[in-house]
Amino acid sequence: MNDSRRIKGTHVAIDYDATRAFFEARGNRSYTNVLSATMYQDHNAELVEQRDQAEKTAMADMLGLGQAQRILDIGCGTGRWGWFLAEQCQALDYLGLDFSASLIAKAEQEAASRQLPGMHFQVMSATDIQPDALSVKGPFDLALISGLLIYLNDADCVKVLRDAAQLTAVGGGIYLREPVGVAERFTLDRFYSEELADEYSAIYRTASELHVLMEQAFDGLGLFVQHEGFLFPESLEKRTETRQYFFILRRPGGEV
Repeated sequence: MNDSRRIKGTHVAIDYDATRAFFEARGNRSYTNVLSATMYQDHNAELVEQRDQAEKTAMADMLGLGQAQRILDIGCGTGRWGWFLAEQCQALDYLGLDFSASLIAKAEQEAASRQLPGMHFQVMSATDIQPDALSVKGPFDLALISGLLIYLNDADCVKVLRDAAQLTAVGGGIYLREPVGVAERFTLDRFYSEELADEYSAIYRTASELHVLMEQAFDGLGLFVQHEGFLFPESLEKRTETRQYFFILRRPGGEV
């Protein structure tokens, strides 16, 4: 293990060009389970399926999906949330954004093969969302940010969160789910992963650090944390240093 690529405590900026190349390569591969393109576990298709189902099952009631119609998925990957939302939401108008053209192509292929209505996808960077250029216009009943912030530096995390909040309708919500550092923040800086057979960069912040970023992002907007906690039971976690953590945030003024 190359510990020089595992940086604990210190704030280190990760390179976005390398991250984009990583995900373009992921999007161009074939997998036993297409979920592995962004959820990894390349050699354990059963685990990635279990995690996907566990996350959606746990969040369905909390998110109030029965009332949601217009949904924005920032960093949508293969569009896995869209598959679920098409079953849960009446008259769904879903827009998935991702900076990887190859992942968007995979998402479009999956939506077509599953014959899912109300699904739209667009190549657009989470750090440069152009509201007037969105193919589905806001405001949105719900914004999803699922496993995205680990690939962004702190200032861009604040920008993405604020942009999401400003695109969310009054009474609407944001679902934020991230792998967090359990004991401390640590960064993988072009760390070679045997499992992924590629170099990988990510920032694992603590839950407390995410709270600080949200306070900065939501200043003056009135969003509040409605629910938060660890997402999975330990049986679905593979690592001791990180665990999946979620927040459900609301804009005052009603329920979704």
